[in-house]
Amino acid sequence: MLQRTYDKVNALFEEGNGYLPTRKMLDNKITTIQIRTMLEEGKIEKISHGNYWNLMSGKKKPKHYKMLEACMTNKKAVICSLSACYFHGLLDEEPDKLYVATARTDRGGMKLNFPVSRHYFSVSSFEDDVLNVKTGGGSIRIYDMDRSVCDCIRLEKEIGRDTVELVVENYMKSKKKKPTHLLKYADRMRYGKIVREYLGTEE
Repeated sequence: MLQRTYDKVNALFEEGNGYLPTRKMLDNKITTIQIRTMLEEGKIEKISHGNYWNLMSGKKKPKHYKMLEACMTNKKAVICSLSACYFHGLLDEEPDKLYVATARTDRGGMKLNFPVSRHYFSVSSFEDDVLNVKTGGGSIRIYDMDRSVCDCIRLEKEIGRDTVELVVENYMKSKKKKPTHLLKYADRMRYGKIVREYLGTEE
């Protein structure tokens, strides 16, 4: 391949903060053969179906790259429960898998280069408490802190009681907590009793 082709691809990746969808390359006259060649040469990384990361720049991926890549892969997905709590500062260590929520009717793919725990929510509750947050590498969809804590409690069997207790402990110390909002959501999800037990409240 000609050097000017690599330069062109690099410029396109720069516009996307290091990420680029296949469609953008094809629209700019980069062929599927050239894309495959760059993959084989280790110039680019396929992060999911139709999305790539630029390896030519030598730049490190953004801090929350897993969340970014999940939201690129499925535009309707929302970062949830334990991963959202990590983002909101309720955990010091990133979970070993990314927790992602989608609507029950969503059959969009979520095949990524790292472990994902996908959880389905009813259409009526799926979009509640979603934040659109801009990060260094792009925007992500993520549930707010209160809903995320409640969802961790709901997923206690998967997450583990010790981890859930740590999340709740740090939540209760947070100046950003809104327990009334959390309990309203918990009651709507018919999980109010166990959430109140965790919070030590009879509100």
